Amino acid sequence: MSMHHNVVRHTRSVLAAHSLEAADFRRPPDAKLRRLWRELLCWDALDNGLQALRFALLLLHVYARLRPPRTTFYAIVRPISYALAYMLSRKCRIALSRGLLIASEGVANVRRVALLALWMLTCSKELRMRLRESSQGDSVSDEPIPFVERVAIGGEVVAHLGELFDVLAFFTGSGLFWRAFGLSVTSELPPWLQRRRRGLERVGVFVSLGALALQQYALHLRRASIQRHIHGSIHRLQQELVPIAGGAVTEPSSRDETPERYRRMQEQYALLVAERRRMCWLIIERICLYSDALFTTVEALAPDEDKVMLEASTGLVAAVLRLLRLWNEVRFGSLDL
Repeated sequence: MSMHHNVVRHTRSVLAAHSLEAADFRRPPDAKLRRLWRELLCWDALDNGLQALRFALLLLHVYARLRPPRTTFYAIVRPISYALAYMLSRKCRIALSRGLLIASEGVANVRRVALLALWMLTCSKELRMRLRESSQGDSVSDEPIPFVERVAIGGEVVAHLGELFDVLAFFTGSGLFWRAFGLSVTSELPPWLQRRRRGLERVGVFVSLGALALQQYALHLRRASIQRHIHGSIHRLQQELVPIAGGAVTEPSSRDETPERYRRMQEQYALLVAERRRMCWLIIERICLYSDALFTTVEALAPDEDKVMLEASTGLVAAVLRLLRLWNEVRFGSLDL
């Protein structure tokens, strides 16, 4: 890895010395930014924004439900619980906890309705496109889909199937929202009765585990592909740097090839920077998947345990990191992960 860093530093110095900084390193123009906003800030931004709001409300519900801290250490560790205990009575804290839980599940229901609308819109668009192609006599493209893309598509389909069980549970009246809505204001039920998933929702938990496994495997394949591209770019940069480091450009024939060599170095360096950026955000996406998998696994193996704090914290971390990734894509271009 140190050799790779030396090659990158040497390439930067050579390109800077010859004033060949690539235009690809600058921010994209306004038209490209607007296009990226339209493409990226649609369902993905709405989904992750609603998820972040939902889990933030759920985290506040947990802090409002906890016992007031009795020592200075716990007051420092849980400042929100200390502030709520200082400002509100126990009855008000219970009412606030219930309201936050209902609000959290209400946001989740808004997301489910939006997800259902997205499915209907996607199906209608696909149906219209197929009907138009059949009426015009156009044949469907038979280009082979890469294996990593097939795995990623399979993971996405299974993930939507897991979401479908949550949507069905909500519309059939057996979801978490209806149990949260039925809680008493003056008495707290045990946490495992508030958040325990039953019936369709529990089936969705196991389906989501399968989706997370497929998504992790797809990221593993993409990581191997990105590593091959990085090693290839490093090797080609080394080949271009050898004549420069050996002083071969002082000869007339080599001097004529110098602009072409620097252009190739510029292209390879731009590819290297793009692949390293993809690798960084792929690692962050794996952290998001591990966060989702941690809670989903605990939910599948221990449905009767109190894990609301785990659900809220892991979900909030994953949603915020994905929002940051979307913002990075808007500023610097798509990552294609």
